[in-house]
Amino acid sequence: MKKTLLAAALLTGFAGAASAQNSVTLYGVVSVGMKYQSLSAPNNKTFEGGESSISRVEMESGQQSGSRWGLKGVEDLGNGLKASFVYESSVNVTNGGGNSGFTRQSTLALDSDSWGGFQFGRAMSPGTVAFSGVDPFGASFGTSSLTSSQGNTFVRYSNMIQYSTPNMSGFKGLIGYSFNPGVSSNTGTAGFETNNKDRVASGGLRYANGPILVAGIFDYMYSNDLVPAGSDADTNIKSWTVGGTFDFKVAKVHASYGQNIDGILGAGDLDANILSDDGPTNVESGAVFRKGLRTQSWMVGLSAPVGAAGKVFGSVQQRSASGIDRIALSDGTGLNEDTMTTASLGYTYGFSKRTNLYAYYSYQNNVANVKGATSNMVGVGLRHLF
Repeated sequence: MKKTLLAAALLTGFAGAASAQNSVTLYGVVSVGMKYQSLSAPNNKTFEGGESSISRVEMESGQQSGSRWGLKGVEDLGNGLKASFVYESSVNVTNGGGNSGFTRQSTLALDSDSWGGFQFGRAMSPGTVAFSGVDPFGASFGTSSLTSSQGNTFVRYSNMIQYSTPNMSGFKGLIGYSFNPGVSSNTGTAGFETNNKDRVASGGLRYANGPILVAGIFDYMYSNDLVPAGSDADTNIKSWTVGGTFDFKVAKVHASYGQNIDGILGAGDLDANILSDDGPTNVESGAVFRKGLRTQSWMVGLSAPVGAAGKVFGSVQQRSASGIDRIALSDGTGLNEDTMTTASLGYTYGFSKRTNLYAYYSYQNNVANVKGATSNMVGVGLRHLF
């Protein structure tokens, strides 16, 4: 017993000394729950397996927040200057698996109270940081997320240099450049489907003061030199979004409007499959290059406290598309394009500051702008922060 106590004391002492010297913190999120999802094809159409609709019930990790663990540290260099790092890795709670590295974030930064900060590595885009708080679903909860309509509101880039200004009376600006963002991309041309070394210039501007939050973001993705000249994919994607919130205390109003030009940044599987010449591409939260394609999206939402520990939130989104000159199936038949509408409702209840229950429902009509395609998603689960 005495040996056990002595060992524990020594370990605690060493951990405390390391923490005091390096200011290293272990943190994480554990989020898991049950989800039901159904997807119905348009009239007289079927999926690859021959079904006109598919559905599944499953346990899923990270519905409210991506399950993760990470290490972060900071060193005070004096005169208002600090060096810091973040290593963050995802975890699948359902099977204990995870990615093979710190692919959520891996950065080294140098920050000053007077002139701002520089960050190097893989991290959330400047626009993602600037737009934080605009989406009532916090870029989470499956199809409820604003990324369903406007993907550049939450995206990560590798190989990025990012500069952020200090907070100036509520104003904050961020700008970044990635030499190879690590975003799966699709050109719509066979042989040029994924992992192309594109380049991205990204920026965000945010004003948050009192009840008002206003944000604007812009991303410019350059297609790589391998894209065939003269093809529909020989283009660059321009994506911008503006939005904000106003807090009336009893409720908060959320709104945004954005566009994608000459492609889609933050495209999902269905977007990529519809726009690609060569069938399914398995692009997830990636980019699709398509000259002449333009999408317009808007969102309005509301969030409000319920009792001492509850919160209810909801939103309606729409995304229209133009310039889609072909929406074809493998059997040679075509699909009609129409405006995609997403309506969602969510609820959280906090047992404590670190642990909460969540539930949500999301309905999509004309999924991925395919007329007649519908989706339903229902989830319930638990999230714990440490």
